[in-house]
Amino acid sequence: MICLLTKKFKTKNISATISKYAAENDSSPLEFSFDINEVDTYIKTVSEKSFVLYNEDINHYYSDHDKMLNEHVQLKQMYTITVKKELKKIIKLIYSIDFSADNTTPVIILHPESQIPYKKYQPKEIYILLLKELNNIKAVNNILVNIFDEQMKEKLKVFVKYLYSGKFITKIKIPLFSGIKVEVRRSSKLVMKFMQKESTHQVIEVDAGEVLIDFIKPVFGKNGFNAFGDIIDNAYLKNNEDLKCYVDDKSIEIIEDDDKKSYISKIKGYVHFDKENFYIDNKLKMQRLSRVQDSVAKEENNNIEVIISQSDSSLDSLGEGVQLTSETINIHGHVGAKSSLKAVNLTIEGATHKDSIQEAKFVTINRHKGKLRCHSARIKLLEGGEVHATNVEIENSLGGVVYAENVTVGHVKSNLKIYASNSINIKLVSGEDNLFKINYKDIPTLNSKYNFITQEIEDLKYKLEGALKHTPSDVPILKKQIDELKEQQDKIVNGVKHAQITITEPLRGLNTITFTLADGKEITYKTDAKTYKPFYLIESEDHITLHPTNNKISL
Repeated sequence: MICLLTKKFKTKNISATISKYAAENDSSPLEFSFDINEVDTYIKTVSEKSFVLYNEDINHYYSDHDKMLNEHVQLKQMYTITVKKELKKIIKLIYSIDFSADNTTPVIILHPESQIPYKKYQPKEIYILLLKELNNIKAVNNILVNIFDEQMKEKLKVFVKYLYSGKFITKIKIPLFSGIKVEVRRSSKLVMKFMQKESTHQVIEVDAGEVLIDFIKPVFGKNGFNAFGDIIDNAYLKNNEDLKCYVDDKSIEIIEDDDKKSYISKIKGYVHFDKENFYIDNKLKMQRLSRVQDSVAKEENNNIEVIISQSDSSLDSLGEGVQLTSETINIHGHVGAKSSLKAVNLTIEGATHKDSIQEAKFVTINRHKGKLRCHSARIKLLEGGEVHATNVEIENSLGGVVYAENVTVGHVKSNLKIYASNSINIKLVSGEDNLFKINYKDIPTLNSKYNFITQEIEDLKYKLEGALKHTPSDVPILKKQIDELKEQQDKIVNGVKHAQITITEPLRGLNTITFTLADGKEITYKTDAKTYKPFYLIESEDHITLHPTNNKISL
């Protein structure tokens, strides 16, 4: 074998030495190989402060395992090597190394693609070449050489026989080092408590102060000795099975004692856990929530934002049958059948299915076909859906039903029914068969409010009777409270007298305008294809007239 460059070095880091030598000669480290000329072993025990050169037979010393462990022996090695630049190596191994969990029994995995010219050499020669190559690999990876290697040599002899019989056609494992395994009385265990919720939830919500993960630390009997020359004890292995990913200290607190290590949520939110990161966030981002996951959160007021984004427009972002509750929900896609959404703030950029239900305080929906209950709604297209709200703004309507106190619509086509108590404002009605009606009794929320006030008044009247007998000083306060509640009821009942329906552009067909009085009487007007001034009631001594028409009813 022709060597273009050679040089001797004494080093404990072979890779760094070769890289430096290659750089000095304007070459790549891959062009160089090395031979181990000598190995110096240094030892440190409990009685020594630093490593000292061990000149005796190290194999005799380490044969007594108990002695090694009792004296807390540590070993390091220094190599005298000859680095050489050569055109071609005799043996080129393709391999990987499995170091094992505690590094006591690393094995090399030889691939059949390795270049071993066994047909040109005798078995003994190939054995020596392979042994030399394995020791080189061990030295480069800081695995002790010429120590705890009897099993390696025996397996290598078997491999050589295997090689010459032509059976090296699959990967082969050969132990590189047979260290002293640690005796474990109790194995370490990572208890993923938050994942126990995953059986019923697609995403996992946790509360502040909730234990997310417990790492149960191992309890050791005898110590061990690994391939790097280190004693394995509690300090070495106590966190071996612990989390390897980044843990966000702003959202997760770590509490540790001798027995275990606990990861505890600092905030309420959703768990984000993968190989790289572990944190809690009040924003949940996912592509799709499926129907097999029946719930995500329990309360609307939970300071949690859910973002569901489905890139495939043919699929529902929120699947059939899903129940989702959170403070803020943003769905960038469609909402499936039989699904239920509850939130303070709700945004749906797709369409709601006709058999879906949404409940929120503030809502924005692109296309609405389902059933909505809210305080304030902004809908781009009402497409046959149902809306119960206080205030509603609709850009375009292709039919549906709206129950609200105040309703504003940009463009109405046909088959829309609006039941309001205060106002209906429409820019354009281009179709027919629409109903615009002022009547608080048609609005379930106002009926409920009226009935609730009635019950409150009855309770206060009962207290007033007692106050008249026992605590006269409370009478004025109770009477004032009753009067205020009656005023609220009066505003609900007689709101029709101040209500107004406004249609800005000329109507193009037959539509119905209706005002219902407190006593249940109705004034109805069928529109023509023309422009109308705002519709509202004018009350005189004998009649109530629907302006700007002549329709009237007697008092």
